Amino acid sequence: MRNYIDFQIPESFGVRIEQGRPLAPLTSIKIGGPAEYFATVHRTNQLLKLVRWARSVGLPYLILGGGSNVLISDTGVHGLVIHNRCRTIRVDEPVPSDFFVDARPFVFAESGALTAGVARTAVQAGLTGLEWAVSIPGTIGGAVVNNAGAHGSEIKDILWNALVLDQEGQVQDTRASHLGFRYRRSILKRSQALQPGFDPVVLTVNFRLQRGDPVQIRERAAHYLEHRRRTQPVEPSLGSTFANPPGDFAGRLIEAAGLKGYRIGGVMVSPVHANFIVNPGGVGAARAEDVVRLMDHIRLNVLQQFGIELEPEIQWVGKWSQVR
Repeated sequence: MRNYIDFQIPESFGVRIEQGRPLAPLTSIKIGGPAEYFATVHRTNQLLKLVRWARSVGLPYLILGGGSNVLISDTGVHGLVIHNRCRTIRVDEPVPSDFFVDARPFVFAESGALTAGVARTAVQAGLTGLEWAVSIPGTIGGAVVNNAGAHGSEIKDILWNALVLDQEGQVQDTRASHLGFRYRRSILKRSQALQPGFDPVVLTVNFRLQRGDPVQIRERAAHYLEHRRRTQPVEPSLGSTFANPPGDFAGRLIEAAGLKGYRIGGVMVSPVHANFIVNPGGVGAARAEDVVRLMDHIRLNVLQQFGIELEPEIQWVGKWSQVR
């Protein structure tokens, strides 16, 4: 088997490849096996070069951002895990022209920027449209792939465009309307277990936001942040585990099924919010299989009691004993 660690090319653009790096500390639930190969990037040009290099040598890769809403299997990830820490955020004023008159500013972000950080930048600039995201975990690249949302708003509502490295290795300026957004989905999101491959990669994004009353914008952001602190657990978690079924809420159904506080292995249904599975012990205290068994138990009980089949909102990562 080819030993990709012997390749020195990534070092020429400031990237070091490791072997056997533990991934659990890099996830929000603090669970998961190691990466066969691992590298961290801090600039978009590093991410671009590393992905192109991996493709050139036939090394499948997987992009890991903030590690929220992902469950990594206990066996880990075979291939190259690229930890995306490209985090530049800025506000860009539009350039008027005779053909395009639009005074709304852009908020630019590299795909590894924290979603909450992008939202705070917009709030501080007096721009409205991202206040709901000040409490959203993870990175902006993941938010785009998953069409993240809260409080009745979604990424698709304010995304202008994204630079995407396509499967042919070309950088495409992709308008939001071409990303196939729907509830917690886009054309960039896989429906089955995510394993290293040669998929498109989000590099940077632009949001187009309206100017607003700075005081009101800050008040709305503070309200959303306080709501999160009051209604969501502080322990390591997956985030929202199941998508809300039409006309209802997954958390309400799980709580009505009497499952708040139910535990399997090292994980449990949060006593604060039933749609959160938490790992109170942190790294080393629970296994991904504990989470799988608990999710299966939740789905079976909700189906038996209410006739509703809950669909996972999380992304499965790595190899599993059955197709997820």
